[in-house]
Order: sequence, then C-alpha cells, then structure tokens
Amino acid sequence: MLPERLPAYLRYLTGLVLQPANRWDGFDMRAPNARASSLRGQITFIGCALAALASHPTASPDESALARGALSDLIDRMIQRRVWATWATEVEQISRKPDPVDAGYGAYSGSLSMLFGLQAAIGGQVHYVNDPFVLRWSTDVRAYYTVDELAEALWRQVRASPDGAIACEGEMASASAMAAVLWALRLHDHAYGSDYGAAGAAWQTTLAERMAKRGLRLPGRGALANTYNLRTRRASFAGDSLEDAWALAMTAALDRDLAAKLAKRHWPALPKICERGDPLAVAFSYLLAVELGDTGRAAQLLAHAEQRLGPTEDPKAGRRYAGAPATPWVTALYAIGEAGGMARLLTPAPQHA
Repeated sequence: MLPERLPAYLRYLTGLVLQPANRWDGFDMRAPNARASSLRGQITFIGCALAALASHPTASPDESALARGALSDLIDRMIQRRVWATWATEVEQISRKPDPVDAGYGAYSGSLSMLFGLQAAIGGQVHYVNDPFVLRWSTDVRAYYTVDELAEALWRQVRASPDGAIACEGEMASASAMAAVLWALRLHDHAYGSDYGAAGAAWQTTLAERMAKRGLRLPGRGALANTYNLRTRRASFAGDSLEDAWALAMTAALDRDLAAKLAKRHWPALPKICERGDPLAVAFSYLLAVELGDTGRAAQLLAHAEQRLGPTEDPKAGRRYAGAPATPWVTALYAIGEAGGMARLLTPAPQHA
C-alpha cells in the first residue's frame, strides 16, 4: 500500500480525471492557455504523478490499477480539441493545417507522446498502438496518428534540425518543451525497442552550449534562456525562474550531470522565488531537488509549501494544495516528488507487441 500522504494524492488526482469526459471540475480553467496555468501543463503533470504513484514500490495492485486506468482516461482528455484549440486557431489564420503534430506544436505533441510512453512504462494498456487516435479540429479537418507514428514524427523533426530542436510554439523551441520531447523518445525506446532517444543528444548539446547562461551566479540572472529560435539558431536573452525550474526538473533524469551543473545557477534565486510566492516555480524547484537527490533542499521546499499553500485533505476528495493557482498542476508536482521522483520511469519496461 502507498505510504503516508500518497493515497490521498491518488484520490485527488483520480477524482479529477475520472469524471465524465466533458466535465473539467477542479481543473484551473481561468486561463487555460497561459503558460503557468495551461490545461496542457495540468494534464501532463497529473499524468506524470499518476505514473509515479502507479510505479511506487509499495503500491498495492489496486492502487496501481487505479492510477493506470486514470492515466488512460487522462490521455483521452489530452487529445480533446480544447487542449490545443488556441494554437490551432492561430495556425489556421495563416493558412496552415491545424495539425499539432505535423505543424510544429512540440509543446503539445511532445507531452502527448510522453504520456503514451509513461502509460507503457507502468504496464498500462495503450489503446492507440494499432488503431489511431483522432485530433479532430472540424468535420473536415482531422489528423490521425498511432502511438508509433506520433513518436516517429517527433524523431524525424528532431533529426531534421542541426541543433536537435523542434518548433514548440511558433518558430521557437524551449528547454521545458524539448525535455518532454526527449522523455517521449526515450520512453518509446524502452517500451517498443525503437532507437529514437539517441537523436536527443543534439538538443542536449544545444542546451549546454547555447541555452545555458554564463557569468557570475547571481540571483535573478538564472540558468537558461527562455527560448531558442530555430531560424536564426540563437537563444533569447530573456530567462525566468519558472522556465529554469521546469526545464531542469525534467532534464535531471535525462542528463543528471548537466542538470546539476545548471542548477547551481538556479538555486541562488530560490529565496526570491519563495518570497514572491510563485507556487509553480517553487514546486518545480522542489521536484528538481528530489531528482538530484538534494534531500535537505527538498525538505525545505516541501515545508514551504505546507506553510504557504494551504494543503487540504479529506477522506473523499484526497489531498491538494488549495491555496495555489493551477492547484492540480502544483499538487501533482509535490505528489511526484513525495513518490520519489520520475527517474525510475525511464528504466526499460517489457516490450509491447
């Protein structure tokens, strides 16, 4: 059985996911396309939390089955038009087909493929291996992909770039979105015996050599550039603590040494992040500390959340950080960390037919 608070996290997250597909009660819908409250982000990290809980060494068969079933339903939510509609509307206005896989929306397609990979990693039944899922924009505009076709599309896009970067939004790539793409390729390799993950080495080089900031480690200077322009092959000058924490937490399991090196530029900003009360940046910083094995820092950041974010728990609704915007997302990050992090999900799983 899951220890301590983990069963309560599981109750909360599955309660969100297992409501009727057209109901989104409990999700933060106030700004579903804003970076810090996006529906895509909420779904992605709920999925990561469900996978971490399902694969926990002490999870009972019933708990693992509940998490696997919820992840399956969550993937169907991710496919829903509302999750990618804002991007598609903008793309259609410039006369491009609103296909989020083919037309360069790696922030979405990478996360979707990652969820499929997590489903396979925890032994879930992946429904779209043979029969494709449908990205339905209108009655006459639809895109069809199987799990393998989605992963192959990402792999081809990564391979086509000398920098290993794919368009995440517009003509820009971001370290956080690219981390999900690399996770997707690695997970697909473990589940299906492909060899897509090696293509991610080019982006890791770009991350280390072009996205990483240099100079004195001062608060506010940060660790990474916010974006990378695929056309000019240049990183932006701007950066922020949320992107740093998000990208590094996701990168840690892919390249621990690189993430640990870059994190040395992120940690000096933590006092200001906590003081400003940026719950998502703090939660990602907590997960980064967990992934790097920095138990002392992780404990301090978890204590900060307990003091500042109004944790709520009851036998029916489970445990959540009700005092944070994008409560499902923030809660999912703490659940992942308390479950031990995500790195073990990258260990090879039995191959699927």
